[in-house]
Amino acid sequence: MPKSNSWALVTGASSGLGIEFAKALAARGSNIVLTARTAEPMERLANDLKRDHGVDAVVEALDLSAAGGARTLAERLDARGIVPNILVNNAGFGLSGRFLDHDPARLAGMLQLNIVSLTELAQIFGQRMAARGQGRILMTASLAAFQPGPLLAAYSASKSYVLSLGEALNVEFGPKVTVTVVCPGLMDTGFNAVADFETPKVFEASKLEPAEVAKIGLDALFRGKSSVVAGRINRLAAFSTRFMTRHAAAKMTFNMTNGAKA
Repeated sequence: MPKSNSWALVTGASSGLGIEFAKALAARGSNIVLTARTAEPMERLANDLKRDHGVDAVVEALDLSAAGGARTLAERLDARGIVPNILVNNAGFGLSGRFLDHDPARLAGMLQLNIVSLTELAQIFGQRMAARGQGRILMTASLAAFQPGPLLAAYSASKSYVLSLGEALNVEFGPKVTVTVVCPGLMDTGFNAVADFETPKVFEASKLEPAEVAKIGLDALFRGKSSVVAGRINRLAAFSTRFMTRHAAAKMTFNMTNGAKA
């Protein structure tokens, strides 16, 4: 039997940071709903969580980059009688290269996943948490949220939206429902392969393991913080953007990123 009736919903749970969020929450005794497009890796993870932590874990394979995915997911959980008291809004991907060269369908899918579905999930489950008088929402943004990102333009903009939304909702929903945004920098999660992005070597020293980022994010979540930047070097980088114009920051990012691709 599961240890508790507490449920956490983790999106983007088939790889990378989503897996680590699920493991860390299960270690805290929460039952887990795993959601992503690909079922097989989540089925393996669900079995591991049940075995290692004695929790219940269910899989909902679903494409949140398609319109209507958030509502479909909520309906599926309603049918199971699962009421999450934690939402980890983690699913997302990036596109790199010149904005004019992006495939329109791929760009629309990224924005649907990173912005629209994330927003819909926050509203759907935020309403339910507010009605119950308790709940926690964690959103995954990025270090890229703190400045314009040429050659990652739409991705960076989507993460700026996540950061702004989450910090605003932390005030709106609080104090009984808290919203926290975690902003990672460079990690080994497969992001670069999906985005076709080569990280500038200057950022290599800031790389963190996904498990460490998950711990930082969840610690901030349970303390009720509005946002946290993962890693000391990343915190310094985020803070440093206050000392230059946004145009200068964009030019600097373009030069570094373009140099990495050269």
